[in-house]
Amino acid sequence: MQEHVAIASRHDRVRAAWAQHLAASREAILLGVARCAQRRRALVIGAGDCLDVPVEDLATAFGQVVLADVVVSPVARGLARRFCGRVQCANWDATGALSLLAAEGDTINPAEVQRIFERADPGPPPGGEPDLVVSANCLSQLGLVPGHSLPTAAVDKELPGRCAVAAARRHLDWLAERSGVRVLLADVARLNIAPDGRELKREGLRERFGVRPPDRVWRWDLAPIPEWAQDFHRVHEVGMWIDGP
Repeated sequence: MQEHVAIASRHDRVRAAWAQHLAASREAILLGVARCAQRRRALVIGAGDCLDVPVEDLATAFGQVVLADVVVSPVARGLARRFCGRVQCANWDATGALSLLAAEGDTINPAEVQRIFERADPGPPPGGEPDLVVSANCLSQLGLVPGHSLPTAAVDKELPGRCAVAAARRHLDWLAERSGVRVLLADVARLNIAPDGRELKREGLRERFGVRPPDRVWRWDLAPIPEWAQDFHRVHEVGMWIDGP
């Protein structure tokens, strides 16, 4: 829930900087809708506050829309009430690893943490097999956020990054098993940009996660100065992938 609150708070502060990214994300999802021969059910993974999800359009196009996240936000619950009967919320762990990590306790070693993310099975899609499944700008965070929360990350600084890779690759495998149209929205790279526009640093993610070149790429001005730092803007390159029938 803290993550949702932080995202919503930043969006309130830098709304104009995020507008292009959010519009591009919603447009990409609608491109996926257009490819669906059947429109019984849509599933959105990483729904959050649905800033990047055209929920009203999905509720109009599909008989059922499932908004899934590890913590369901008040915004998502409000949308479910607004579109009663068509929009549902699901508290769902897309990694399939979090309950096992919690059960193992604080003594689990880093190698086993990584193996858990690699082998975890989130199970069938919540609500049933969808005609459209959207992974909404969450791929790079699936293992990173819980990785940082593990006590062992204090002594193994690279552990969250390894968890991020393991969880992302497992999620991609899970998506590939779906029979419907699949829309993936995910970070391609993270950049630090100087005030004069110079690229100070680039961290590539696509190759690390093992995903093909995206069908479309745009920039997300995630944290303009001074949100992330006093001397550079934090920018993400975001990719769109559409696969399936």
